[in-house]
Amino acid sequence: MPHQVIPKTDAKGQKKFVWRTDLMATKPYWEGWFRGLTQCFLGVRVPKLLLLAGSDRMDKELTIAQMQGKFKLVVLDQVGHVIHED
Repeated sequence: MPHQVIPKTDAKGQKKFVWRTDLMATKPYWEGWFRGLTQCFLGVRVPKLLLLAGSDRMDKELTIAQMQGKFKLVVLDQVGHVIHED
């Protein structure tokens, strides 16, 4: 089973649920998730805000577009892979 929800009890005795996913099962899709994403983002004709965990994560196209003022960039320090939750 690639996905499962596992009930766990934390140190305070509270029941929590933990989502477990076999990430390696999704490997064939990884490259396709991000291919063309920069062009799609820059091609949208609305004001844009890009939130990043670090400016080193921008590709060359995003860096140039940011310098040209094509979107607002906000870098959030000390966040991880789930920036939308942090």
